[in-house]
Amino acid sequence: MGQMIYDFTKASLIKASNNKELFVKELVKASKALTKHEKDKITNWLFFFTADKPDMQKWVYELLDKDILVG
Repeated sequence: MGQMIYDFTKASLIKASNNKELFVKELVKASKALTKHEKDKITNWLFFFTADKPDMQKWVYELLDKDILVG
């Protein structure tokens, strides 16, 4: 079941990637549903996904600074 939540989270983040508010909202929801291991995986995936998207990288770093993605 964990893999399903992880995959759903990735799909939700991809869909929300053009809207900061929705993107942040999806990450906050994910941080409540994912295990520590899954949070680490999604964080690594986010760095890969945002490698060519500097604006989104800023959003990810803001959330990391606020400890939203840390278990």
